[in-house]
Amino acid sequence: MSALYRQAARNLLAKMISELTWEEVLTPHRGELRLQSGAVWRFQARRGIWDNLWIDPDSITRDDAPPDPFRLITDARAEMGMSPATGAMFIREIANTLAQDIATAERWGKLDGAQLIALPSEDLHAALEGHPKALANRGRLGWGMAENAAFAPESAQPIQLFWLAVHRRDLVHSGAAEAALRDTLGADFDRLSGAADDQMLMPVHPWQWTAHLAQLTVAEQAAGHIRPLGPAGPQFRATPSIRTLTRPGGRFDVKLSLGILNTSAWRGVPGKFIEHGPAISDWLAGICAADPALAKVTVLREAAGRWWRDPLMKACPDAPYRHHETLGAIWRDRAEARADGAGPVLYAALFHQGADGAPLALHYARQAGMDLAEWLAALFRVTVVPLWLLLARYGVGFIAHGQNITVVLRDGRPEGMMLKDFQGDMDLVDVDFPQMQGLDPVIRAILPRKPPPVIVHDIQTAHFVTCLRFLSARLHRWLSEAEFYTILRRELMQARDAHPDLSDRFAMFDLFAPRMPRVCINRVRFAVGYEDSAARPLPARGTDLVNPLDAPGSG
Repeated sequence: MSALYRQAARNLLAKMISELTWEEVLTPHRGELRLQSGAVWRFQARRGIWDNLWIDPDSITRDDAPPDPFRLITDARAEMGMSPATGAMFIREIANTLAQDIATAERWGKLDGAQLIALPSEDLHAALEGHPKALANRGRLGWGMAENAAFAPESAQPIQLFWLAVHRRDLVHSGAAEAALRDTLGADFDRLSGAADDQMLMPVHPWQWTAHLAQLTVAEQAAGHIRPLGPAGPQFRATPSIRTLTRPGGRFDVKLSLGILNTSAWRGVPGKFIEHGPAISDWLAGICAADPALAKVTVLREAAGRWWRDPLMKACPDAPYRHHETLGAIWRDRAEARADGAGPVLYAALFHQGADGAPLALHYARQAGMDLAEWLAALFRVTVVPLWLLLARYGVGFIAHGQNITVVLRDGRPEGMMLKDFQGDMDLVDVDFPQMQGLDPVIRAILPRKPPPVIVHDIQTAHFVTCLRFLSARLHRWLSEAEFYTILRRELMQARDAHPDLSDRFAMFDLFAPRMPRVCINRVRFAVGYEDSAARPLPARGTDLVNPLDAPGSG
């Protein structure tokens, strides 16, 4: 057994035991996990402030066999409660994930934190470990090793887009597409832009064309409603979201449909918000530009969008969602093009650990010449505080996980925050605040509306539990978790005191409540399986968490 496999398998195994314990699927006691199958697993761990275990991967043992992620799945069949079909598919997802974890470690795993933060952003992001909570975060059902080698972000390979001319009657579109098309096509724009008056240019991920659309659109091609134009334009690279591609030096990233299942959902592009995406991001950008408290927030605007309304699926509105999302494109500001010489870094990079075992946040603090506590306070001022202000003043919530939030660093110092992905990851409170009046009522009607006790978890669950839980735990050798959340609490209270006009709103969206929901994403798959559904699966809920912002000693 290779050293790479052994370490990757142990790391994944530690994550599985930790997250499944946190999601209340497994119930170990004092480092011993006794399963209904009779198997006994043992490990050394410490308990974090969020009631989760941080397990030493090298300490894991099984009573009479080598520890292995697949053995844990078969041992814990009763606890996971999966059907045989679901269990088999979950094993496939874990196998895919483990294979890509090994590939990532082989390519990037020898770099320490100082070397990682010196990389160009597209290389740094390629080295990241993936979704911190999702066990099968590189499951990518539909892709094999060849596809991962060609198109996965960790492979860092060039990707040239495939192009179609599509009849405009079947396209929903918005925004200033010419500027986006010129940026995406480069020198090939003039050659391809002579499509017939009744057709529009549409980019496609090359794998999506060969694996899905070439066959799916055979009737449309025969009728002349879709014309394949072939590969064109400059080379792109995949970002950690897989379906979003970026090009160094470009103005825009492009987000494209991919017919793969990854981290709980099929990665198509829905059409619901395409028509209004640019208007939503323009409204947000206007809010931030006009509000001095949000001066450090940059909205990565959606410049244009196009979505194909499949004529066959139009006649089948109740078909599973993935069949309605096979061809779509969204052009969005590229972070580096808006950074004014600073370094934009995905929030997920801050808790990534290099070969030295230190989170990159620590290396950025050292680069900035700042004490870690001082650096964290600056980070919270430009991230968590503006997220809370946007919610309190404007009723806007963002599912602020590690890929939706980009931190702007100048010489390592947190200087600002960039927001993106407003199609499906943005909500409005279900109270009509006066500050919403500038938003088109049509857009207000299509965006998800959530009551205050629910929308506040766009910050608490999506950011605190999904990002800060990992950042605070991995920094614990340099700063205790109690001190970490004391700093966060202090920054939030100072922001609250600085805006007395919002006191009622801050109370409405209370980040200091003693308890908060435990939202579980992995056990949902165990229950719903892998069959197609009309809508994306929703997370499950466990017992409530003690909120460390309310805990004694936090402030």
